[in-house]
Amino acid sequence: MMDVLILGAGLAGLAAARDLAAAGMRVQVLDKARGVAGRAATKRFGPLRLDHGARFFTARQPRTRALVEEGLDAGWLSEWTRQIPSRQAGQISTPEDGHPRYVGRSGMSDIGKALAGELDVQTSTQITRLERNEDGWRLISAGGRVFGGRTLLLNAPAPQLSVLLAGLTNGPDTSMLDAVTLRPCWAVGAALQADVNADWPALNVKDHPALEWIAREHTKRPGPPALMLHARADWSEQHLEDSPEQVQAALIAAAKEIVGDFGVGDSFAHRWRYATPDKRFPEACGWLPELRLGWCGDWCESDGHGPRVEAALLSGWALAQQV
Repeated sequence: MMDVLILGAGLAGLAAARDLAAAGMRVQVLDKARGVAGRAATKRFGPLRLDHGARFFTARQPRTRALVEEGLDAGWLSEWTRQIPSRQAGQISTPEDGHPRYVGRSGMSDIGKALAGELDVQTSTQITRLERNEDGWRLISAGGRVFGGRTLLLNAPAPQLSVLLAGLTNGPDTSMLDAVTLRPCWAVGAALQADVNADWPALNVKDHPALEWIAREHTKRPGPPALMLHARADWSEQHLEDSPEQVQAALIAAAKEIVGDFGVGDSFAHRWRYATPDKRFPEACGWLPELRLGWCGDWCESDGHGPRVEAALLSGWALAQQV
């Protein structure tokens, strides 16, 4: 029996787990994916490592700035750029914010790997049922494995949590979770035959009906030229059930409209069904002490932060403090 079970090895769950383990608790993290970090994901694509989820990491709060210093010192984090221009009405302008954007040395998933450290993390473990008794919580996997813990913390998109909790006898009121809405995002990575004609590391696209983000991924870390493209939420909703091949063709064509023609060696598409919070949970985390149950994620409201890496970390740290 663990002191704390954490379902979901995204950055919020790992941040909470790291703090609780440091406080002397026995913590186990479970995730259905093969690796950690959730949407701070990196796709191995031939010789390339492309960040097809979280784009970068900013640090505006003391705790996240301390994590940045830790990452820079240890070598798993590096500064990418301090300027990301925007395209509006066909014109590109660069804001003078000078705010540093950080990326994992070999991919954004490096952040999750660093947080996981010496934690007990069980990947490739899909939990299909929750149970609660006088001793705490039991989680049953699709393969029939049973995990027990006195406290349960959930780090997954709110709609998925509502489904899990709905099956509980005398479970919590999920109305606040049901009110959270998240919008999808299609992402396309493309290996290029040659670099595009651009001098920016990435571009916020504000004037195209399909495309929201273009990143020249090879400016993050050494490697062959490559683009990472993220679609707008409304376009992703309209094309949610399109095939990956259809999405690749559409977003690559959109990128060519913006940067000019380029040759593609190979490409892939990934659908994030729950990417960007549209309506967020009103607090930094959820905590029900009578049930020893909590939840965290970048869809929780963390001091006005948007759905960024920093928001996920702040949510996880806030939940650990509650526990």
